[in-house]
Amino acid sequence: KNSMACVAFNTCPLALAEAQRYLPTLISRIEPLLEKHALKSEEIILRMTGCPNGCARPYMAELAFVGDGPNSYQVWLGGSPVLSGRTAYPFMAKMPEQDLETTLTPILQMFKEQRYEFEAFGDFTHRVGADAIESYMKAYAFNIQYGS
Repeated sequence: KNSMACVAFNTCPLALAEAQRYLPTLISRIEPLLEKHALKSEEIILRMTGCPNGCARPYMAELAFVGDGPNSYQVWLGGSPVLSGRTAYPFMAKMPEQDLETTLTPILQMFKEQRYEFEAFGDFTHRVGADAIESYMKAYAFNIQYGS
């Protein structure tokens, strides 16, 4: 109920990646991650577009995927949970679709560990910023690889 996508393929000649037809699959991949991190009740505003034109307003969302090529998306974070007052920032320039879980897992874990009480996902990612999230992701990957 908190997601939106542009039509992208087969309707839009500007589309570089799937959006509307892929959105149900994307959500079905994100929901288990939310469950794993005990965040299933979070209402994260999600947007997905097939190109940077932004027809589904991804730059306003708390979490957005903007198509930049076949099966590849830019990741945007930090938009306002009430869709006003601030836009998202570009977090990842190119995320292959198959890397969705490895990209979102540490972000969601950081959100779970470091958020303020009742802080929304967009407010959290805006507050901590891209550098802190990237640092956390590197440490998370290191800990997974070396078991610490």
